[in-house]
Amino acid sequence: MGLLSDPKSRAKIVTVISKYNNKLCFLCYTIGLLWFLALAYTPLNAETYFSENALLPGLVTSKFYSDADAERYYSELKTELKKHERSMPVDWLYTRFIELGLDTYVQNYSFKYPLKILGEQSVDAHNVFAILRAPRAASSEAVVLSVPYRPTASPKTKTTGGFAMLFTMAKFFRRYTFWSKDIIFLVTEHEQVGMQAWLDAYHDSKSDWISAGELHGRSGPIQAAINLEIPTNKINYIDVQTEGLNGQLPNLDLVNLVVRLCKKESIAVGLHGQTRPNPSDDLEDFQYRLATMFKMMWAQASGTPTGNHGLFHRYHIEALTLTGKRVKGMQGSKGFGEMGRVMEGIFRSLNNLLERFHQSFFFYILPATDRYVSIGLYMPPFGLLAIGSLIKAIGLWISLSVNTQEKKEDGRKEEKTEHETAEAHGTPQENNQADIKGEKKPTMDETTFTLKSIVPVCIIAQIFGLGAYYSPDIFVSTGVPMRMSIGDSVQYGILAVFLSSLALPRLLNRSYSQTSRPSWELLKCVALIIQGTILFSTSLMNISLAFFLAAVMVPVGIVLRPVRNKFGQLMQAVLLLLSSPFSLLFIATTIDIAMTEQYATIPALLGQSWQHMQTVLLLSILDCQMFGNWMYNMACIAVFPNWLLFWSMIWTG
Repeated sequence: MGLLSDPKSRAKIVTVISKYNNKLCFLCYTIGLLWFLALAYTPLNAETYFSENALLPGLVTSKFYSDADAERYYSELKTELKKHERSMPVDWLYTRFIELGLDTYVQNYSFKYPLKILGEQSVDAHNVFAILRAPRAASSEAVVLSVPYRPTASPKTKTTGGFAMLFTMAKFFRRYTFWSKDIIFLVTEHEQVGMQAWLDAYHDSKSDWISAGELHGRSGPIQAAINLEIPTNKINYIDVQTEGLNGQLPNLDLVNLVVRLCKKESIAVGLHGQTRPNPSDDLEDFQYRLATMFKMMWAQASGTPTGNHGLFHRYHIEALTLTGKRVKGMQGSKGFGEMGRVMEGIFRSLNNLLERFHQSFFFYILPATDRYVSIGLYMPPFGLLAIGSLIKAIGLWISLSVNTQEKKEDGRKEEKTEHETAEAHGTPQENNQADIKGEKKPTMDETTFTLKSIVPVCIIAQIFGLGAYYSPDIFVSTGVPMRMSIGDSVQYGILAVFLSSLALPRLLNRSYSQTSRPSWELLKCVALIIQGTILFSTSLMNISLAFFLAAVMVPVGIVLRPVRNKFGQLMQAVLLLLSSPFSLLFIATTIDIAMTEQYATIPALLGQSWQHMQTVLLLSILDCQMFGNWMYNMACIAVFPNWLLFWSMIWTG
């Protein structure tokens, strides 16, 4: 603070920023980007460790050798699934839980899809859950083991092996009396909708789209949850899914617990399909860790949960999904015996907890299963990456202040000269009367250097953003008479809003007079401040989304400025269009398809991406309205209006 309070030091800082702000922005952006990517390098991150000593992972002798029971349940379930291609075998599940001697309940619920996807029709569904009451406590706490039901007609990977593990663990846990927490075994229908319905009913919350039936049995506050997605009785490795709604992550101790117990049973552990190879050198090891970190950040940036566990986080329940992966040609397959001992270790460790998870990290990035980058390590490089917006804004503000002050001084000198000339011609009385009245003709720079001049631009830009946010229902109802599908109506409707917003500069140029036209420096300064606010506030919740936005938005926002050269103006417009929210969504969809699917040619990839973009837009709106995902809200209400300010700046300057 001494630097800012000392007038000489403050003057030096102002001089440096005003003269070298472009170089400072470039330097900070480059260092921040390289530093952030270098966090995947082993010496720059940290090894995972347990902060919660009460977990005591793997310190007890395993008692699970019931893999024969799991194989029997697996065979029975495969036979039962053939009878229910599109529905859940509620009676069969209920009967199996009753046979195990558990308190068993069925929850009935119904839901409607937004945007009238099914019209006014509601979908009826069921959840089945059973509770193993703790002999040593009065149902004061609970942990959850859940499996999503996927019928044979579902395109997603089946969870038959997960059901076998669920019933086997329920039977195994029933034998022992050392449990101090209730264990809830939950089977949900319709993926995340079913899980949300059960959580709504458990916590007495309401939803506009999901009508959750009453739960006739419940336990105490849920401490943790494990969601199983195991397809068969043999797997090669377990993929740990951590990302929850809006980028929330479980406590790192829970991830460490799963990884430690899997290694104890010699089960390979991966993150987003990345299993640890045997690196021959440091470069190969760095490439693996960088790819793993990128895939985790890519999944987190979307704000969509990677499994049913992601809906628990909003209730302060630590949860993750364990996905069994079977890879052709990969050696080292494991069966129900090893998986069962892992599950036993997890729940016996959770049983030891005396309080909620709180000691380890909630904000982190994983470059490997045994390495992590904490918030204290990734925020400094991100700060350098995004600080360029604020440095440039300060530089523009200083420049505007200096120019305005110089204009005022020049105006005073001109008035003094005119006054002296008038006195020399013998008309001093008239000038004295003008000075007394304070009549002074304002200069153009004095008029434009006010925040009032850019208020209309900001308001209109925000109106466009609100229009994009509230318009999907209108697009769908408009597309029905035209026989357009819901996906087409939403996609082309959002595109129409985006294209119509491009005419905003022309509208402004017609409405502004020569003296009321806002200064482009002031408009850019405000746009950069808003951009920095968006990036830094987003980084506190979803660092991955903030990183990808900053990597694109910061350099574009810094280099843009009005030019008279038509070619330069066109190049800036193209650059800005490529960094628009609509274009970024298409680019992100293309990258995602290139990483996960096969394509023949580049045009085929682009066509695939355009079709898949419909699904992405539709799902983002559904997630926003049904689950509270704020990705669509943020794109419409924050990023899009901010982008429009830059678009207006390059054409109205």
